[in-house]
Amino acid sequence: MRRIILFSLLLAPAFIQAQIDSINVLKPAAVKAVSSDERSPFAHTDVTEEDIIKRDAAQDLPFLIRFTPSVVVTSDAGNGIGYTGMRLRGTDATRINVTINGVPLNDAESMGVWWVDLPDLGSSVSDLQISRGVGTSTNGPSAFGGSIAINTLGKVAKPLIQAKVGMGSFGSQRLSGMWNTGILDNGISFDGRVSQITSDGYMNRASSELFSVYGSVVKRWEDGKISFTATKGEERTYQSWYGVPEIATEVDADSAAIADWAAWSWEYGFGEDTARVNDLLANGRQHNYYSYENEVDDYAQDHHQLHIEQQIGALNLGFALFQTLGSGYYEQERLGDSFSNYGIEPYEVVSDSDTVVVESADFIRRRWLDNQLRGGMLNASFEKGNSRFDFGGMYSIYNGDHFGKIVSQDGVEPEDSEYNYYFSQGNKTDLSAYTRLTVLSENEKLRVQAEAQIRKVDYATKGLDSDRNEFDITDSHTFFNPKIGFDLMPNTNNRLFASLAVANREPSRNNYLDAPDPTAILPENLRDLELGYRFANSKFAFELGAYHMQYTNQLIPTGTISDTGAGIKMNVDESYRQGIEVQAGFKIGNFATWQGNATISNNKIVEFTDIQELGDSVYTFNYYETDIAFSPSLIGASILTFDVWDGGDLFSDEELDVDLEFASKYVGKQYLDNTSSDDRALPSYLVHDIVVRCNMVLNGREVDLSIFANNVFDHLYSANGWSYYYLYENEDGGVNEYNENYVYPQAGRNGFISLSLKF
Repeated sequence: MRRIILFSLLLAPAFIQAQIDSINVLKPAAVKAVSSDERSPFAHTDVTEEDIIKRDAAQDLPFLIRFTPSVVVTSDAGNGIGYTGMRLRGTDATRINVTINGVPLNDAESMGVWWVDLPDLGSSVSDLQISRGVGTSTNGPSAFGGSIAINTLGKVAKPLIQAKVGMGSFGSQRLSGMWNTGILDNGISFDGRVSQITSDGYMNRASSELFSVYGSVVKRWEDGKISFTATKGEERTYQSWYGVPEIATEVDADSAAIADWAAWSWEYGFGEDTARVNDLLANGRQHNYYSYENEVDDYAQDHHQLHIEQQIGALNLGFALFQTLGSGYYEQERLGDSFSNYGIEPYEVVSDSDTVVVESADFIRRRWLDNQLRGGMLNASFEKGNSRFDFGGMYSIYNGDHFGKIVSQDGVEPEDSEYNYYFSQGNKTDLSAYTRLTVLSENEKLRVQAEAQIRKVDYATKGLDSDRNEFDITDSHTFFNPKIGFDLMPNTNNRLFASLAVANREPSRNNYLDAPDPTAILPENLRDLELGYRFANSKFAFELGAYHMQYTNQLIPTGTISDTGAGIKMNVDESYRQGIEVQAGFKIGNFATWQGNATISNNKIVEFTDIQELGDSVYTFNYYETDIAFSPSLIGASILTFDVWDGGDLFSDEELDVDLEFASKYVGKQYLDNTSSDDRALPSYLVHDIVVRCNMVLNGREVDLSIFANNVFDHLYSANGWSYYYLYENEDGGVNEYNENYVYPQAGRNGFISLSLKF
């Protein structure tokens, strides 16, 4: 009932008639503060609403931008719906600064971005910008691999009602409705969207049930505007975050080989966990470690934003208030768990002949997160002559409750439903301010940009963790992040740019809790040098960029994961990422276009020590200039588009436009840990997609039909994984190494059909 009421309230304005011409809603000041303009001296890629629509097969946003430079995406369920992730220049989402309308989307504690919480977000995006490296000044945390600035307030305001329906492989379905009133006589416009996406997932049982609502109201006047947006996302996904034993994905692995592997695996009870082993044998690469029917993640997140824009003479002011509210849990079945894990005392069962002490039971439990982020920001700019001055700041307060509930014990609900078997609270305040000065030469050929950000972060968390270990962590940081760069454009076809930027970033909650000694976890420092050259004319464009990112105390993935599927990280003293990014595009006659990009990189830890124990012995392995995990040295993409039919008449006055696209993505070998061992690595992969898009105008209504054929050559590959190894003594008294590799297989050949109808 709540969904129906909310849908009705947001849909009602769509039927209001408006006779005012459409206009573009300009980016708010908060968006300008976190994005670069065309001549900004930082490496960035602009993605338009049209670009997103072309990729939109109901998948999460990372899959809609997967062909942009230096991007690698992965999906737990294997088909891009549900839990998805991305890396940029080898850096994971906890260091990619993501904003929506200038408001931070990264969770303040975990630093992660959970795209599944905002299903069908692509349908509400008017444009976005991907910055690689540190990029421009931002409100809030610094970017450590890049940033993504998402804008939902830039759509053209014109009357519109649109319906989207889609269906595809693995039972995937989407039903979405969008509306826009256009600008009414009083300067007000309404727009919104409601979406439902479901999928069974490529992986066994990796289903998703996703729902979202978006609404926006904007009031404009001659020299300003005020806008309010509200977004609600609800997701219920069956967990598949444990991955699949790598051996099950090997083409030549038979049942005997898999069973033999399981006999050595601690994760599969050394072969005695027969139910899981049988499921592994039956389903192979689509096996899911979990089988409990409600092994789900159930979470809801609300975003509310108020933006006010006002021009006062030469001064442009922007003010925003925001809050992000989230609450949810993931449910787990725990068979034969000890009472000590739940703070429950053992009890005795007395019979006529014996007394038995009961110390364990079968539990169903839920691990909860209830959190709130609230804050405000101010951004301002003014121009004088050839100079522009920008300044602003943000303040936010975060509170997060982490707690565990027992749903049942041996099938019986607990008497005390309020009992938390663990509880902790995290509190974080984030205060930042920035200034930016841009000076343009008299002939407008040279532009110099200098920026500085200062940021004060206070974080405290205490209580019991999920293993009932007591902790009390308090940390405070003050960061200074300066940047300077220039842009030289000697003529309209050629452009040179360079920048030097410094960024600092605090550890996440998990970094503290996963460490043997939380006090030893250090903040990260990055010095980023970027160089670039661009050439463009009416038929050809080319850009060559080079970067060197030098880190101190970088938090790198160890290759292992926590019991919630999150990668565990550790500090390393010195490391770097350096590479070359090439982008090009050109027209082929009047009927085809090609665009592509490639990243060639070198991602190294200067010195790394790995310690392994065997009995009373300790073995130390030293590595020098070793590869950083999950950082492929080669990433490439190619998109070839043909205009099969461009306009014209068909069967009377109906208009028809048909495009055919052939897109490819290559990702080089990725090491699962930091030892550069080929025994713990994901092979390179090359995947090809074909898309047919058909746009028609039938009886005055625009109809769009898109047919997505993904991985058309059925290449079997994995885009993510985790690993660990241990030492054991062989029969001859020597020491051997045993690997356990787990990977996340991606779907083979699959498809999706999307139909859009505009009224």
